[in-house]
Amino acid sequence: MNGKNRNDKTNSLISLAKVIKLAVILVFVAFGFGFLTKGIWSQSERTNKERDQKETSFDSQISNNAQQMIAEGRRIFRFDTFGDEAFWTDKLKLHQAIEGSKLGGVGPGVSPKTALSVGLKVDMDALPESLVQQIKAGKIDLDDPATTLALIKLNAVLGMKGSFNSNGSLKSIGISCAVCHSNVDDAFM
Repeated sequence: MNGKNRNDKTNSLISLAKVIKLAVILVFVAFGFGFLTKGIWSQSERTNKERDQKETSFDSQISNNAQQMIAEGRRIFRFDTFGDEAFWTDKLKLHQAIEGSKLGGVGPGVSPKTALSVGLKVDMDALPESLVQQIKAGKIDLDDPATTLALIKLNAVLGMKGSFNSNGSLKSIGISCAVCHSNVDDAFM
């Protein structure tokens, strides 16, 4: 077996593992949502007295577990890249294109204005209030790729998850589900 076939099989196995992981997570989130709605899983012939009784300890455990699973699902949706940094960083060198040559990457870099114009979104709730005020006052340079790096470092660019070197340069970049499947307040621009 040559190296290319082995590489293709390895990539196929990695892709299959990612799909299986995502399917398992979605099943857990779906069941968690079902438990939170309570009525879906209840028997239709329960009496009013039974429905009015206090939650048992076990019911409370189920509710707490469902809430934890939903919170974990939201975290995964927003921040888990499922290891795709290998593609975006190692293959495409996206981290270098985002930084630009002035910051150690290549090309002009990606400014917040450019990122927003191609559909990326900034979560204003992820920003410190002082930074929000500076942005609204026009004191932040939205044409500077360094601002984009700062926003990625604050986890404010939806769907973009960056890892940084100790010197502040972008080490790797990954993309999560949230990059395509989220809506936010458009107050950033």
